[in-house]
Amino acid sequence: MVMGDAEIALMLSLLAIPVAIWLQIWVRSRKAQRRNELGEEEFDTTGRAFVSIITEGTAVVGGLIVIIIAAGGVMKYILKFYM
Repeated sequence: MVMGDAEIALMLSLLAIPVAIWLQIWVRSRKAQRRNELGEEEFDTTGRAFVSIITEGTAVVGGLIVIIIAAGGVMKYILKFYM
């Protein structure tokens, strides 16, 4: 059995979705670990704050992009049967 483009896109999409969800959970847990009693985030230095904000922001945006692309792969597979 030979797999076409739609099947490959579906497989990659289904593998990418858990990665994107894990990225979102990872960012939330990091933010929760940094919160103090008042609910404010605390950083050791300004440099660590900057690196954390950039890293976590990139992870969130990247995760959302992966989810959008994965949804496109699933839609490509579904629409293959209607075209």
